[in-house]
Amino acid sequence: MDVFNIAKSIEKFIFELLMWLIFYPYTLFRVIFQPGYMLEYARQETVRDEDVSFDSGMKPSIFLFLSIVIAAFFAPLAPADLATIKGSQTGQYITQSWINLLFFRMAVFSIFPITFALIYDLITPGQVTRNSLKIPFNQQCYICAPFTLVTSLSFILYPHTGNIAYLVALIAAQIWLLVSNFFFFRGQVGKSSGTSAALTVLAFIVSWIAFLGITTLTLDYKG
Repeated sequence: MDVFNIAKSIEKFIFELLMWLIFYPYTLFRVIFQPGYMLEYARQETVRDEDVSFDSGMKPSIFLFLSIVIAAFFAPLAPADLATIKGSQTGQYITQSWINLLFFRMAVFSIFPITFALIYDLITPGQVTRNSLKIPFNQQCYICAPFTLVTSLSFILYPHTGNIAYLVALIAAQIWLLVSNFFFFRGQVGKSSGTSAALTVLAFIVSWIAFLGITTLTLDYKG
C-alpha cells in the first residue's frame, strides 16, 4: 500500500471539502441575487477545459447535489412519512438507507433542470445531443439548486409544523424559478417576452407533472 498516495488523497479530499464549505454559500448567494450573471458564467465555463473550469464557483451538478444533501440533512422524512413510503416494494428499497433516499431525491429533482434544458435545446437550431444539452443543463443546475433546496425543505417541514413561513418560502421558490427562467429564455434564446413567458410556464408545468407522476408511480409500485 502506497502511504504517500493515501496521504495525497486525504489531503485532496480535505481541500475539496473546505472548498465546498467556502464556495457553496458564495455560489448560492450569487445564483439567488445574480441569476443572469451566473447563467452566462455557466455558459462560458462549460466550454473551458475541465481542469480549470468553474474555478470561481462550484460546478453546477455538484452545487445541485449539495443542495439536495443539505435539504435531506436538515429535513429528514418523519417516521409517519417513512411508514407510508414503506408500503410499496420500491418504497422499502428507497428507505433502506439514507443514501438510497438521497439518490431518489436527486433523481426526481433533476427532472427540473433537464426539462428546462431539453425545451431550450428543442427550440434552438440543430439536433438534441449530449453536447448540445451540456450548457443549458449546467445553467439550469445553477438556477434549480436554490429552488430545490427551499422546495425540498418546505415540502417536509410545512405539513409537520404548520409554520406559514415554510409555505411562503415554497411559493417564493416557485416564483423565483419562473422569473429566473423567463430571463433565461429571453436572454439565452433571444425570444420575445411573451414567448419566453410561455416557454417558462410550459417547462414549469411539464417538470411538475413529471416530478409528481414519477414520484407517485415509484412509491406506489407494489412489484
